[in-house]
Amino acid sequence: MGSQDLEYAQEEFEKRESAFVIVRNKEVLAESKEKGVAPFFDVVHSINVKGASLADKIVGKAVAFLCVYAGITSVYTPVASEPAVFVLRENRIYYEADKMVPMILNRDKNDQCPIEQTISACTTPEEAYSLLRKKFEG
Repeated sequence: MGSQDLEYAQEEFEKRESAFVIVRNKEVLAESKEKGVAPFFDVVHSINVKGASLADKIVGKAVAFLCVYAGITSVYTPVASEPAVFVLRENRIYYEADKMVPMILNRDKNDQCPIEQTISACTTPEEAYSLLRKKFEG
């Protein structure tokens, strides 16, 4: 069912013009049009997405670690960072990325994304989740 879910997530992602869509058993569990990692973190923090598929506009290391933490099994993205792909591969999460970039940039495109900077030294999903929780929840 995983590949069907990923295909469905990608279709819904494109149809809805979302920032991300999470699908399990061909049912949309969550979606957002908001930019950034915070809306995805909120979903991972509040609902069970274990075994689901994610289609996300941009997948950096933070999102990749959150996928591992939450038990997401497959990911589609138009843009993935090299560190994100490393995390997904290491944790045996199937992924499809249209384009790979060395790093995710900030919104001004003149430096690394601040969320990626926050978790750049993290080596486990638990460590990344903890840092992100502190950042987003204060």
